[in-house]
Amino acid sequence: MSKVLVIDDIDFTRETITTILTRNGFEVIQATNGKEGIDEFNRNAPDLVLTDILMPEMEGLETIKTIKRIKPEIPVIAITGSTNSPFLQIALQFGASTGIFKPFKQGELLEVVNEYIET
Repeated sequence: MSKVLVIDDIDFTRETITTILTRNGFEVIQATNGKEGIDEFNRNAPDLVLTDILMPEMEGLETIKTIKRIKPEIPVIAITGSTNSPFLQIALQFGASTGIFKPFKQGELLEVVNEYIET
């Protein structure tokens, strides 16, 4: 079973992603911000990371940089609700494999996760 770390400060978003992924055969670890996400990353060695960009404590861009410094080969998918900003482009420059905008459909999330991980 592939392990996915979901980092998002919005409970509803984090829980929705977790529900979709667990129903589709993934083990999910959750974190509410980048700092907590890095701790979970180091503790659980996930196969893929989904991280929001705008969060308290440690925002997503710094989280992506830190994860890629620890394990450069890990796929990281950036998620954001800021469609009018360059955040996803910057996330790609910081090492994210790809990004998706919130709100997203279940199929879109699964498609992008499955592109980078095998269940």
